[in-house]
Amino acid sequence: MRLVLKVYFRKQHISGLENIPKEGPFIIVANHPSSFLDPISIAVIINKKINFLAKATLFKNRVAAMILKNLNLIPIYRAQDNPKKLKENNAVFKACYKKLGDKGVIMIFPEGTSENERRLRPIKTGAARIALGTAKENNYSLNVKILPVGLNYTNSSKFRSELSIEFGKAIDTDNYVGSFKNDETKTTRDLTTNIGNRIKQLIINIEKQEHDELVQKIETIYKTELSPNSNLPIDISQEIVSEIHYYQKENPDFFNTIKYKIDNYFEKLNQAKISDKKIGLNTKKQSLLTITLMSIFKLILGFPIWLIGFTHSFIPYNLTKIIALKITKDQAFYGALLMSIGAFLFIFFYSLSVMGIWIIFKIKLLSIFHLISLPFIGLFTISYSRFARKFYYNWKFYTSFYSRKQFILQLIIERKNIITELETLRKTLKKIKF
Repeated sequence: MRLVLKVYFRKQHISGLENIPKEGPFIIVANHPSSFLDPISIAVIINKKINFLAKATLFKNRVAAMILKNLNLIPIYRAQDNPKKLKENNAVFKACYKKLGDKGVIMIFPEGTSENERRLRPIKTGAARIALGTAKENNYSLNVKILPVGLNYTNSSKFRSELSIEFGKAIDTDNYVGSFKNDETKTTRDLTTNIGNRIKQLIINIEKQEHDELVQKIETIYKTELSPNSNLPIDISQEIVSEIHYYQKENPDFFNTIKYKIDNYFEKLNQAKISDKKIGLNTKKQSLLTITLMSIFKLILGFPIWLIGFTHSFIPYNLTKIIALKITKDQAFYGALLMSIGAFLFIFFYSLSVMGIWIIFKIKLLSIFHLISLPFIGLFTISYSRFARKFYYNWKFYTSFYSRKQFILQLIIERKNIITELETLRKTLKKIKF
């Protein structure tokens, strides 16, 4: 899975590793935007035996139940699935108490469901109840830590996208023991609120969904300005969200004015079929002739390798997408399926290719070299295809520039004005310093 994740994601940004407890007992709590891609991404980093709480509906099939239990999954019963089964959670909680009592590790997604959204949905009290219940079962001599984790995907359903994982500071349940002895219900709610707040600090949390589109547009502008070839840093996205919330509340007229300018700018981009990145990079000094010649040279040089990769990857790459779309169109599950199905199909087709080389040539070293080179050629093929596509659209942009010179120059001016106003907002709030 570590290898598969490294192949699936172009980059993984991991921070806060020093906050992971050296030993148990502790509970991992995280947001849940992408089904089983979430627990896998966290588990390969923790490097400990983890027990996962998963919805009981996954265990309906006997074979599936046997496999899942061997993968340390524990069924949890949810009211929305079957209210009559909720009483069976008593046995589940006792099993969790025992595992934590043995200094084990449990992973819980307290939202209860997986949705492809950039926000933390209302969380359940399960994690807090298990942590405090374990302390009570052990006469309050056991400090169960709760480790908050934030998952942020650029696009979990897109191959070679980016993933950011941030581990926050662990919560000590010892700090809640005194109040828990006096009022278990209130303390459980308080701890649940704290868990939610800790997770929110680690993710891009857009509570009002009508703001999501505006946040994406501002992120697009800053991405070109700050890191055109990488993901926008999480802290900057968090600040953008905070500023939007602040100005809509404190100065709605100014908020509506800047929103109108940004929406109008992107509407013009859409009508002209031009990306913001093209406009942004066009403001920087570049030699068009040098870039064009270098690009053509790279395309010619890499074409033979791309052809090899294309012939080996075309079937598994497209078959993976077809199968995943047949199973689900839900974005929260599509990415996880894409990764798991793709891993199987690519291994299968690459194995067939290596067998073919061995049957034809009967040379062991050649077969081994072919096996080792195929994954690297596959990644190069993807990179080459994107580079060629980028070259094509850049060429279209520059060849059409002179026929639409005044229009594009106007867009450049509008973009500069928007950035100036956004920078004024950031300085006013004194949130981020460049």
